[in-house]
Amino acid sequence: MADADAAAGNSHWIYSLMDSSRISTFCISILLIVYGSFRSLNMENEQKERDKEKEKEREKNPLDPSPLGNSNEQNVQTIDSTQAMFLPVGASVSLLIMFFFFDSMQTVFATCTALIATVAFAFLLLPMCQYLVRPCSDGTKMSFGCCGRFTSAEIISFALSFCLVCVWVMTGHWLLMDALGMGLCVAFIAFVRLPSLKVSTLLLTGLLIYDVFWVFFSSYIFNANVMVKVATRPADNPVGAMARRLHLGGIMKEAPKLSLPGKLVFPR
Repeated sequence: MADADAAAGNSHWIYSLMDSSRISTFCISILLIVYGSFRSLNMENEQKERDKEKEKEREKNPLDPSPLGNSNEQNVQTIDSTQAMFLPVGASVSLLIMFFFFDSMQTVFATCTALIATVAFAFLLLPMCQYLVRPCSDGTKMSFGCCGRFTSAEIISFALSFCLVCVWVMTGHWLLMDALGMGLCVAFIAFVRLPSLKVSTLLLTGLLIYDVFWVFFSSYIFNANVMVKVATRPADNPVGAMARRLHLGGIMKEAPKLSLPGKLVFPR
């Protein structure tokens, strides 16, 4: 009897380990890390090519006063030791703000998340759009005044991302939320750099302590699991909030509450 129970326990453990949801989550996580790393490396290679072209132009025109500065440093954020130590502290402060003031600021959180997710998912779609418009575009950038200069592929990727975020806001579908969360993960990996093993160790150690404390020990201080409550609390739909202000009851009833995709990255 004991042997049968042990065999059943082992089979249950193996079944839970080979659960399709866990395997798919693990595989998607690895793919996002690899893809984000390749995007980051590709950004560095493109910047090096642009710097070489500028250097050649400067050799041809030695009187040109334009500097050769590495503009890639303006596009990425390199975390130093101080930032690595204080990042978990800042994440804890933001977590507490969402815990105590979520009801009064949920529309602001949802709107900011939608804007950030639009830019991040546009970055995720950019290579596909570049591949599709390559036969009919020469990569010329169009000026949009104070907004900057953008290629046709960047404009198309932003438009597609904006449409996807609008569909997510109107439907609240979990698949769209996961897609936007993937865009946030890839953008974070591509634009944030850890320059050394020391900084990486400080950051990961701090995040481990942050995660363990807020998941397992916060209930002893705040009488509630802060991490779980923030991560599972849906936000009020900005469309519904606007409809209530304009007294449009029909639209307000159709606007679902939103699970913010940023919760896939932060706070967990």
